[in-house]
Amino acid sequence: MDAVDQRDEVPLARTLPGLFIGTGALLLLLYRSSRPVVSELGQLPGNGHFTALDRHRDSRRIPGVVVLRVEGGVCFANAERIRSTVERAAGRDGATAVVIDAETVPFVDVSAVRILDQLAGELEACGVRLLPARDVGQVRDVLRTADAGAELRHIHPTVREAVEAASAGM
Repeated sequence: MDAVDQRDEVPLARTLPGLFIGTGALLLLLYRSSRPVVSELGQLPGNGHFTALDRHRDSRRIPGVVVLRVEGGVCFANAERIRSTVERAAGRDGATAVVIDAETVPFVDVSAVRILDQLAGELEACGVRLLPARDVGQVRDVLRTADAGAELRHIHPTVREAVEAASAGM
């Protein structure tokens, strides 16, 4: 009768908890990246800065313009969720533009650009513009290489400038 060497079982017993922890961490990362925080911004009186409406009671919405900040990367896993958030915002009474503050978007992938570009076209057909503001360099590069429409490729340097362009109908 062959004796089972217990030393062969120890590495597996020590490896399994780490494997489960790593798998759980990966699943949590995928879950969180598929649901980025999208905050609506308002303008503070006095200094004109744009801040989250739910965190700053003094912030005020801009008539006709909805300002949203996406906090996280925009990719295939969350593009449809972001799209539906933007569609809801654009569907408000009196909305003529949605400004997306992209300063906290570290990356965007090609599939997400195509979804946002399609959304921009659909919104434009309904009389609502989609204007990006404050991008990070990589985001601008992907918008250009993914052949996004002119409206998405025109990145406004500040949220205020995007709001002014939306208000002026430019």
